[in-house]
Amino acid sequence: MKILFVSEYYPPKVMGGGEINLELLATALAEREVDVFVLTSRQPGLQEVEKKGRVTIYRQLKTGSNPSGLVDNLKRSFIFPKSVVTEVEEIIKRKKIEAIHFIGTSIIAAPQLKSYGIPLFATIESYPTLCPKGDRIFHGKSECTVKCSVTEFFSCQSDSTEIGKMKNEWYLKYNVPALFYIYNYYSQLNEALKYCNLIAISEYIQNLLKLQGYGSTIIPNTLDVTKFKINTIKNETIKKEKTKILYLGSLIRSKGAQVLLNAIQGLDVDCEIYGEGVLREELQQVIKNNKLSSTIHPPVSYDQIPSLYAQADIIVFPSLWPEPFGRIAIEAMAAGKPVIGSAIGGIKETIVLGTGILVEPGNVKQLREAIEILLHNQKMRLDMGRKGRKVVEELYAGEKVVERLIALYKEKMISIIPNSN
Repeated sequence: MKILFVSEYYPPKVMGGGEINLELLATALAEREVDVFVLTSRQPGLQEVEKKGRVTIYRQLKTGSNPSGLVDNLKRSFIFPKSVVTEVEEIIKRKKIEAIHFIGTSIIAAPQLKSYGIPLFATIESYPTLCPKGDRIFHGKSECTVKCSVTEFFSCQSDSTEIGKMKNEWYLKYNVPALFYIYNYYSQLNEALKYCNLIAISEYIQNLLKLQGYGSTIIPNTLDVTKFKINTIKNETIKKEKTKILYLGSLIRSKGAQVLLNAIQGLDVDCEIYGEGVLREELQQVIKNNKLSSTIHPPVSYDQIPSLYAQADIIVFPSLWPEPFGRIAIEAMAAGKPVIGSAIGGIKETIVLGTGILVEPGNVKQLREAIEILLHNQKMRLDMGRKGRKVVEELYAGEKVVERLIALYKEKMISIIPNSN
C-alpha cells in the first residue's frame, strides 16, 4: 500500500500532539511494509525531500511560520490550501498513491482532490473544522455545546480573549471583514469533512462530529512507550527533597498555566514550566510578585520530553479548554507519574480512575487540594504511576493503535490493502 499523509507541520517542527502522533503512525506503518509519504511545509534548515526507511518526507508546502501572529495566520489560511492541492497533485502524478490521509487543516483540500477517485481519510485531532475560534470555549468562559453560526461566532468572539493561539486584540475583535474571513475559512474546513472517512482521536471528538452530522471511527493518539521510563524505586528510598511539578504546554490563557501558579502559592514545591506564548510576561510577573519557586523555560525538542517527566514528581495539566485528547496525560502515565488534569474534553477519557486526579477547570482551590494530596502521599504517587503505565501499554502503545488504523484502511479499501500478516 502507498499512503500519503498531508500535514501542515511535521517533526522536528512540532506545534502540538498531532505532529508527534503522525510521526509515530508513519513509522509504525512503515514497519508493516507500507510505503508512507508525508507532505508537509517547508522549514529553514531542513531537507526538502528526506527518506527515512519506507517513509519519504516532502517539505514542499507553503504556509505561515507562526500560528500566534495575525499576518502569518492570514498566510496560512490563504496560501496553504492552494499549496496542498498543487503539491498533492504532483505527488499523485509521480507515485501510485492509494489513499490520502489529511491531518489538521490540510483537510481543506479534500473537495478539490475528490475527483481523483483516491480514498480520503482525515484525523480530527483539533477544532478548526468544528469551531471558528479553534477552541470551543463559549464566550471565552465555558465549554461550547452548540453548532456554530456566523452570528453565534461574532457574539462569542467578542467576549473571548483569544482566537486560536492569537490574542484577540481590539483590531481583530471589531474588524468585521477579518471576522467574516475567519468564519469563511472555518466553513470551508467544516464543509470538507463530508468528503473524508473521519477518524476521531477520542469519544469526545466523535460526539462533536455527531453534533455536526458526521460519523467517525475512534482511533486514539499513540505513544512510543519505550521512550518513557517508569520509576521503579521503592517508596522508602525516595529522597526527601522539594516536590517537583511539571507543566508542558502553550503559554496562553486557555491552557491554564496561570491557574497552576495561583494554586501553588504557599506550597513548598518547585514548578517547572515549559512553553511559549502571549501569556509569558504575565506569568513571569506572577512568579516574581509572589516569590514562587518556579521557572519558565522555552519549549524543548520532543526527544527531551521523556527526561523532563523523569525528573518530575507530579504532572499538572490545567487546561481551561476542552482538549481534544490529552497527550500530556498519557505521556505522564507512560513515565509512571501521577497527573492532575482538568475534568473537561478528552482529558476525562485519558485520566482514568487510579492514574491521577481530575479537578474542575480553573478551580484554584481544587487544584491546590489535589497537589497537596499527592504532595503528602508518596505511596499514592507511585501507585498511580504504576497503574498509569499499565493503562498506556494496553491502550496507546504504537502497535495497538496502528492495528486499528490498518483495520480501518482494510474496511474502506479492501481491494487495495495487502495482508499485513
